[in-house]
Amino acid sequence: MAADQTASVLRPWLGSDFVTANAPLIRRISLRLSQFLPQRDGLGMTAQDLDSLLFMAVRDATGGRMLLRMDNDQFIRVKLADFAVMADELLYLLMEKLRVDAQSFLLIKDYSLHAGSLAALKALYLHYEAYQSQEEFKTIVRVIKTCHPPFRWRGWIQV
Repeated sequence: MAADQTASVLRPWLGSDFVTANAPLIRRISLRLSQFLPQRDGLGMTAQDLDSLLFMAVRDATGGRMLLRMDNDQFIRVKLADFAVMADELLYLLMEKLRVDAQSFLLIKDYSLHAGSLAALKALYLHYEAYQSQEEFKTIVRVIKTCHPPFRWRGWIQV
């Protein structure tokens, strides 16, 4: 996984100052994603690892205040729930690189059912339509639109 992709996903959540100052963290996350092996690593475990890495880095960088300057010069307090969302968005980078086959489909589908992951639903929507019935596909669209805020799906789902 390219570090610039990881940085692009995190920049809206953490700001350019934090992302730039924490290049080793960005590289570590990118490496974790690129070394993913389905038989060794679960998607859930990977999400937890990413969540923890991000939380600890922000906590350490802010002295526990969790306050970061965004690109518009406003300060925001990063909430605990934000780290799970960031980890989920990073997981999509991993999911879009998996081979599109029945094994990957089942891995992502299972994760989507247990984790409520928008990244998994996005992968199913964008890459695995052929592996689903029309009814299953429509259900995915309905779940995406009713369970997740529009700012997270507006750019890639057909309205």
